[in-house]
Amino acid sequence: MCGASRFSRMRAALLIASLAGLAAPAVADAATWSTPQDLSPPHTFVDEPRLVTWPSGVALASWSWGDGTGAGGRSGVEAAARGRGRDAFSPRRPLVRGRRSDRRTESIAGPVAYGRERTLVATSRPLDARPGERRVRLIAHFARAGGGRERRRRVRTAAGIGSVALAGNDRGAAAVAWFEDRGVRTDRVYVALRRAGGRFGTPRLLARGRIRGVSVAVGAGGDVLVAWDARGVLRTRFKPRTRRGFRATDTIRSEEAFFADLHPVVTASGRAVLAWSAQFMSEGGGSRDVYVQAALRPPRAARFRPAQVLERLGGERIERPIDAVVGPLDRVVVAWSGSDGATRRVRAAAEGPAERFGPALDVSPPSEDALLSDLAAGADGRVIAVWDQGIAAPGTVRAALSPFAGAPFGPPEDASPAGQDARFGHAAFDPLSSRPTIVWSDRPEGSPTVAQAATRSE
Repeated sequence: MCGASRFSRMRAALLIASLAGLAAPAVADAATWSTPQDLSPPHTFVDEPRLVTWPSGVALASWSWGDGTGAGGRSGVEAAARGRGRDAFSPRRPLVRGRRSDRRTESIAGPVAYGRERTLVATSRPLDARPGERRVRLIAHFARAGGGRERRRRVRTAAGIGSVALAGNDRGAAAVAWFEDRGVRTDRVYVALRRAGGRFGTPRLLARGRIRGVSVAVGAGGDVLVAWDARGVLRTRFKPRTRRGFRATDTIRSEEAFFADLHPVVTASGRAVLAWSAQFMSEGGGSRDVYVQAALRPPRAARFRPAQVLERLGGERIERPIDAVVGPLDRVVVAWSGSDGATRRVRAAAEGPAERFGPALDVSPPSEDALLSDLAAGADGRVIAVWDQGIAAPGTVRAALSPFAGAPFGPPEDASPAGQDARFGHAAFDPLSSRPTIVWSDRPEGSPTVAQAATRSE
C-alpha cells in the first residue's frame, strides 16, 4: 500500500511535470522485452487480442482467429493462461467451451476477470430464424482462468441484438449492455446487472430512439454507467451502488458526436468519465472534423459537466482509436491517436486536481505514424500506452510507460521484434511483479498470422 509520503511525492511530481511543459518522447531506451512466445498456431488472421490478470498473479490471454473465407471459412476464440510466477503461457484452449468453429457467432465481449481466478464472457449468436427475422441469443459464460467446467446463463433472446458491451469489477459485480435494432427511431437500449456471486437479472430497458452504439462501465464499488450514441448526441444513465435503479437519462453537452467510439469508466469514489472520439461521415463520402472529448460526472452529482475538447482534428477520414483507464489517486487517463497533419501520433491527458483534464502529452515520437491500440494502468500507479503503425504497412508493437497519471511518458520501446508485421497490442500489469505483458497479432514475413506475447524486463 502507498503511504502519505508517496502520495505527496506523486503530487509534487505531477506539479513539476505540468510546469515543465510537453517534451517529445526520446528514442527507445535500453529497456528490453522478452523473446515473444507464440500462443496460437498459424491462422489466416488473428484479431482482438486481450489480456486480463488477477491479484494472485495469474494472467489470461485471449484472441480470435479465422481460417479461409466464404462458406468454408472457420473461426474461433481461444485463450491461454499463465500461472503465478510463471514466464510462459500454457497451451491454448477454447475461450468458450463447446463453441463450434464457424462464423455464426456475432460477437464475444470480454473476458472480465473477477474473484479467485474466475472469468466472465458474453456471447451473442444469431439463431436459425424464419425469413425476415434476425433473432440473436445473448449468453453469459462463467469459468476459471485455467478452463474446465463452464456455467452458462441465457441473458436474452431477441431480434437485432448488437453492440454488446461487458464490464465488471474484481468482486464479480458485472453489467452487460446492448441495443436492439428495431427500425429507424424505435431502437432500444438494454442492460442486465449481476451482483457479486449472483446471476444476471432481468434486462432493464433504459432508452428508446435512434441508437448507433452502446458501452458500459462498472466501478470498483459497484456503480454502473451505461452510455450510448443517439445519432450524434451522447446520452447516459447512471446507477449508484446504493440505489436499485438508474437515474434519469443525462444528455451530454458537447460538440457533435456522430459515430462516437465510447469509453466510459467509473472510479472507486463513484466519479464517472465518458471519453470518446467522433466524426460525422456521410454516405456520399463527406466528413467533418474529428472531436476527441471527455465529460466528467463528480460523485453524487445530478449530471455530467459539459464535455471538454481534448483535441480537434481536421475533416479527413481517419482511424481515431481512444481508450480510458483509472490511474492512481482515483484519476482518469485518456489516450488517443491524434495528428499533426502529416503523421499520426499517440497523445494522452490526465484528470487533474480540479477534476478537469490537463494538457495533452505526446506519447509517441512525432516522426512516425502511431495508432493507439491499448491503455492500461497497474496497481503500482504506472500507466502504459501501446500502439502500432496501422494496417497500411508492416509495423512494430511499441509501448511507453508513465510513472503515474499525469506524468510524462518515457521513451518508446519495441515490444515486438523488428522486421515483422505486428499490431493490435493489448497490455496488462502483473499485480505481483508489476511487470507489464503485451499480447498482439503478428505476421512474420512470408508466414501466416499468430498470437504472441512478451513481458517487459524490469
